[in-house]
Amino acid sequence: MSDFRKYISRELVAVLDAKNKRQAIDSTLALLENSPNIVDFSRVSAAIWQREEALATGLGLGIGAPHVRIGAVRYPTAALTVLRKGVDYGSLDNDPVRLILLVAMPEDSQTEWLRYLARASAIFRDDGMRHKLFAAPDTDSLWNLVKDL
Repeated sequence: MSDFRKYISRELVAVLDAKNKRQAIDSTLALLENSPNIVDFSRVSAAIWQREEALATGLGLGIGAPHVRIGAVRYPTAALTVLRKGVDYGSLDNDPVRLILLVAMPEDSQTEWLRYLARASAIFRDDGMRHKLFAAPDTDSLWNLVKDL
């Protein structure tokens, strides 16, 4: 299993419709709600939004990366969603976000988070791969791409 996929499972991947940033992040967060890696989902959700309100996590190129390091997480976990239509996200490049990688890490995992973000960034900077992910018509198609990353 690749470094990228080690925190993502089939249940944590989805192609979604969202009207705005709030709906996009909340729908992505919902994928984590029943994860055994999350001790307290409401704390994780609140921390994601607190972080997002302090500084938008739009990386550019249509990618949003909301993240949190908090004691309410037992084991690093990530959810990946592709939005059928981009949403205004407050990204540095002002491009609409089409893909959200939401990462929840235990509090003491700064190095792991940086390593994971670097791996994800390398994948998403590849124009061909990014556009394949954006074009996934459904969740099964998206998972077929993700499982090989």
